[in-house]
Amino acid sequence: MKDALAVGQHIGSYRIECELGRGGMGAVYLARRADDEYRKFVAIKVVWRGMNSDDIVRRFRNERQILASLDHPNIARLLDGGTTEDGLPFLVMEYVEGTSITDYCDQHRLTTNERLQLFRTVCASVQHAHQNLVVHRDLKPSNIFITPDGTPKLLDFGIAKVLNPELSALSMERTRTELRVLTPDYASPEQVRGEKLMTTSDVYSLGIVLYELLTGHRPYRAASMLPHERARVICEQEPTNPSTAVIHVEVLVHGDIEQQTYITPESVSRSRSTQPDKLRRSLSGDLDNIILMALRKEPQRRYQSAAQFSADIGRHLDGLPVIARKDTFAYRSAKFTKRHKVGVATAILVVLATIAGLTMIIWQAMIAKAERARAERRFNDVRKLANSNLFELHDTIANLPGSTPARELLVKRALEYLDSLAQESNGDPSLQRDLISAYLKVGNVLGNPNNANLGDTAGALQSYRKALAIAERLRAANPDDAQAYRFLGGISEKMSDVQAGTGDILGAVESARRSLAISRAIAETTPTNMEARQYLAISHIKLGDVLGNSNFANLGDQAGAMQNYRLSSEILEYLYGTDSANPKTRRLLGLIYERIGTMLELDGKVEEALNTYRKSLAIREPLAAAYPTNTDAVRDAAVAHEKIGNIMTAKGELREALESRRKSLEIFQSLVHADPQNVQARQSLAISYIHFGDVLGNPQSPNLGRRAEALKNYQLALEILHATNGSNAKDNVKNREIRELIHQRTGAK
Repeated sequence: MKDALAVGQHIGSYRIECELGRGGMGAVYLARRADDEYRKFVAIKVVWRGMNSDDIVRRFRNERQILASLDHPNIARLLDGGTTEDGLPFLVMEYVEGTSITDYCDQHRLTTNERLQLFRTVCASVQHAHQNLVVHRDLKPSNIFITPDGTPKLLDFGIAKVLNPELSALSMERTRTELRVLTPDYASPEQVRGEKLMTTSDVYSLGIVLYELLTGHRPYRAASMLPHERARVICEQEPTNPSTAVIHVEVLVHGDIEQQTYITPESVSRSRSTQPDKLRRSLSGDLDNIILMALRKEPQRRYQSAAQFSADIGRHLDGLPVIARKDTFAYRSAKFTKRHKVGVATAILVVLATIAGLTMIIWQAMIAKAERARAERRFNDVRKLANSNLFELHDTIANLPGSTPARELLVKRALEYLDSLAQESNGDPSLQRDLISAYLKVGNVLGNPNNANLGDTAGALQSYRKALAIAERLRAANPDDAQAYRFLGGISEKMSDVQAGTGDILGAVESARRSLAISRAIAETTPTNMEARQYLAISHIKLGDVLGNSNFANLGDQAGAMQNYRLSSEILEYLYGTDSANPKTRRLLGLIYERIGTMLELDGKVEEALNTYRKSLAIREPLAAAYPTNTDAVRDAAVAHEKIGNIMTAKGELREALESRRKSLEIFQSLVHADPQNVQARQSLAISYIHFGDVLGNPQSPNLGRRAEALKNYQLALEILHATNGSNAKDNVKNREIRELIHQRTGAK
């Protein structure tokens, strides 16, 4: 028996309270600070006397540095370390009070989904360690504690690596087994064989833990086996499907034959708050495949990281297709042949001795080809599904009232698939284009002020920058890729929108100029392409907005703004003359008339501005009537009424002004009612309330002015701002401008 530390003995600044546990290489003690600097308990791990060779001491110190780099809320923290007076290395760790993850889940009768969510948190902590180049090597329920408040804590990280001297293959088996930190029931095949361990070994052990968490059983009970039988079972025997395991009855013997525990379908399902048949059905399919993928014998065929393992579980929880699939018959046949190669070879020699080798080569080549084709089909199937979600479903609902939350969910879910597929793309230009489009759509939904959005401008910019990085790589690798060049222009345009909305005027102008340069170059190389000329017109509009349009954050260059608007108008009027039915050209023409009207109004040319606004309304009202579910077309009509209301107010024609204001207000109210989370619609409604209140409160307005009603409208505008969603909504430039308008009228903020 190894020498144990006595209660009351001091190690550095700590006093031993009791022994918590022991193993073949050392012991763990409960201790507290001897100087009473603080009263929290700690756990101290000490190497046994006789095991403190120079090599182990060196490894122990190295590991201490590694553990010190692990800073994660779900990993027990390293607090201190050193050497005892008689030269024994020790580590001082955070003391975690709790129970093992399996006991905790059973005691609290957690459902399958609750167990999966808890397990994903454990995966995140393992992933953190892997990212810091630390492999646990001994993941098991007793090393995953759950605190009383339900927080997972990973224990004993890296000790296996520290204590394993990795003796040569000439060492005795007994010595190898004793020194290797290995829990047979949770050990990976490569660990049993004594091979070099990678992060995929931890993935395997996590798979065993999840198997036990969900079924109450372990795929193997290897601890009681002889070493050679243990190796055969772990390395060759395929585990039972989890959905099948839960209907088995297992008898566990503890020491004396009379001490037995029965694991039955009823007891397992009861501890998971369900019935046996429901539990079996819930595990059948995706969860069977996910767990068995983690438990594959070959490391390269498992999930390649704890994060990937967790992500597939997340897809299952969200009702989405998972990566994991069943092994094919061809693969199982190949594995059978490998395990029983002597018998198979003998049979082949007897039957077809002369052509056996050739047959085997052809057969294996066919298997390999089939596997490659299957993998490619699966890759393309999942990618097709992501594209269907993102590009077909999203674009179908993009302009429907009330679609903002659904659009956000669609683009985020599809983007998760594209991100996972991107890891396997190997520079696939087609997939890179899909990713660019995905990031653009996510940015639009999150915070582009010119789209129905959620007010998250920071998230929008982050998404656009991801798209930009991919587009730049795609363009660099394929200089003649015209679509990549168009992407660069489109991304710059979207970035300009958001930069202007956040007050970054110089950045917005720079992005708009870059977009215009690209659009002009594309239009010049394809002069007959209508879409290219439409994009050029849009680029001129966008640059004009940030140069000098008072409706946007701008540089104050009104002449530059009008110059760009005139150039855009020339392009669009030409396109309208060649195809007056094109809805995109019609919408853009209505837009440019509104922009030019704004500049004329700023210049004091009221009648010219009014005529131009009426031209805009004449285009926009029929479009809104033709496309009543298109929020952009409907909003455009409301804006046109607003603009005419501005002029009528300035001219003192308040009855007409009130009518225009009322029409625009009703439209904006309908847009917000249909899509309450649309920040763009809420901002427009707030402005409309202010303008409507201005006319109501004017002393010369019909009915001699209605100050009380005006104040009510200002208050409604203020309430809308207070309720505006989005993490960056309060800092949005447009919101600040609206608040200032309200403050000027009421003094309220």
